[in-house]
Amino acid sequence: MILKMLTVGPFQENCYIIGDEESGVGAIVDPGDEAARIAMAVEETNLEIGSIIVTHAHIDHVGAVVVLVDEYACPVLMHAEAEPMLRQLPTQAMMMGMRFGKVPSVDRNVEDEEILEVGDLNLRSLYTPGHAPGHLAFYAEEEGLVLSGDALFAGSVGRVDLPGGSMEVLMRSIEDRLLTLPNDTLVYSGHGPRTTIGNERTSNPFLQGGMF
Repeated sequence: MILKMLTVGPFQENCYIIGDEESGVGAIVDPGDEAARIAMAVEETNLEIGSIIVTHAHIDHVGAVVVLVDEYACPVLMHAEAEPMLRQLPTQAMMMGMRFGKVPSVDRNVEDEEILEVGDLNLRSLYTPGHAPGHLAFYAEEEGLVLSGDALFAGSVGRVDLPGGSMEVLMRSIEDRLLTLPNDTLVYSGHGPRTTIGNERTSNPFLQGGMF
C-alpha cells in the first residue's frame, strides 16, 4: 500500500493519497487546497488516480476537488447527505472571509458499509455523522488503518458548532463505528497527527467517562 499525507491550506487540513502499489491505482482523499502540490505528490507515487473520495463537504476538505477532477478526469465520491452542504460552499467561504469558485459535482454517492476498491486495496465506508452531515470514515482492514476525516483526532473530536453538527450524534458515531475497531488500528485524521484507536480510547479526554 502507498499512503502519503499532505497538510494543505490555511486550515492545515490533511489530504491523503492512497493506493495499491501492485496495480498502480490510487485515490485522493479530501483534497482541501493546493491542487498543484497534491498533483506533484501524486506524480512522485506513480499512481494512476481513479477517484477522489470526500469524507464530508466542509470547504477545507474539498477546495481542490474541481482542479484535480480536471487533471485526472476521475469521479468524485461522497455520501448523499453531504451534497446540500457542498452546494453551500460559496456561503461557507463568505462566512470565513474567503471566495469560492466552481462547486464540485458528485459522480457517485457512497453508502454506509460500502467497499471502495482502489486497485486491490479495499476501503470500507463507515457512516460517522455528527461533525457534518453525511460524514464518512474509510477503514482499510487489511492494512490496519482508518481515515477518520474530522470525526476523531489525536486527543480530540470534530467540532459540532457548524450547521448540521451534533455532539450527541458525533459521540454515538465514534462509539459505534470507530471505537469498535481494533486498538492497534492507525487513525489518520483530517487535521493533526496520526494516532491509534487504543490510544484515543484510553487517553482522549472527550471519550472518558466510563462508556468507552
